[in-house]
Amino acid sequence: MVIAAAAAVLAVAEDGDGDRREMVASAAEGLPPAPWTAAVPRRSVPPAYAEAWDRARNKGTCALLFPLDGGPEMPSAKATSDPTPDDNGWDIFLTSDAASLEVLGLFEKTSQARRTPGTGGFTRTWADGSVARYGADVGGLAPGTFDPNTSPFEAVLLIPDQGCAYRIYDTLGKDHIESTFDRLRLMATR
Repeated sequence: MVIAAAAAVLAVAEDGDGDRREMVASAAEGLPPAPWTAAVPRRSVPPAYAEAWDRARNKGTCALLFPLDGGPEMPSAKATSDPTPDDNGWDIFLTSDAASLEVLGLFEKTSQARRTPGTGGFTRTWADGSVARYGADVGGLAPGTFDPNTSPFEAVLLIPDQGCAYRIYDTLGKDHIESTFDRLRLMATR
């Protein structure tokens, strides 16, 4: 996954923090709990992920968010990382023979996923005020070949109290990225 391509997918848009807090407080009732509120101790985080985050210049404002696993669709997936330009953030991968899952912590919190025309877009919210906006990444597909169950999807996840937007890229489609949200955790920093 190329960081330059990820930058092209992100656009600036978000309400002021005060307005957002009011919306979160009124909307939190009845929403599911955010899985990442239960932080994972560093010793339980794959070393490649922790090392990538250690190099990141934004680690003071952008906690490490990572997938616990790839689910049954990605057995024996391998945890790896890639450097970001000037180590301004971190870029981690979970890959198997079947697929790839990427989580990137590099962009400003005001980022959001650009929706590809004709593929729809989705939003998911959690009780802690987190919001994911996601949709298909059909840039490399031939016209008319989009399939929500097999086309790659990407999301931008905003978590309160984090100074970055998390970009999540999943090659296994809509259902898999939605189940991936349930497997995302923050690494405990203490």
